[in-house]
Order: sequence, then C-alpha cells, then structure tokens
Amino acid sequence: MQQEAEITVNGTRLTNTEARMVRLALASLADIMANQLGFKDDGIPLTDQYQADTAHVLALIEGRAQRTQ
Repeated sequence: MQQEAEITVNGTRLTNTEARMVRLALASLADIMANQLGFKDDGIPLTDQYQADTAHVLALIEGRAQRTQ
C-alpha cells in the first residue's frame, strides 16, 4: 500500500486512508476541470485559477513539489 502524504486539517492529522481520499478527490476535480467544465456567463473559463491551484496541491501531496512561503 502506498504511503500517502501527511495531511493535517485544523490540527488533526488524517489517516493514510483519509489522505488517499483527499488525493483521489483532488485528482478527480483536476480531471473535471481539465475538461473545461464550469464557465462564467461571459464565456471565460471559471476553472483557470482552480486548475493551477489543484495541480500545485496535488504536486505537494504526491511529493513532486515543495511548499514555498
């Protein structure tokens, strides 16, 4: 079984299973956004910033990126 990233929510560390669920939920959200679902009324994609943020969080969770302050 893959060891998941350590994720803490409001001071509570998630279990490995809970962390996996967060990773998979973010990956699913990233997939939905990659298909450009969710547009503003003016036709500009609503997902542009969310895609960048989701990709960064997934990279952090998967150990491919480091947190910068």
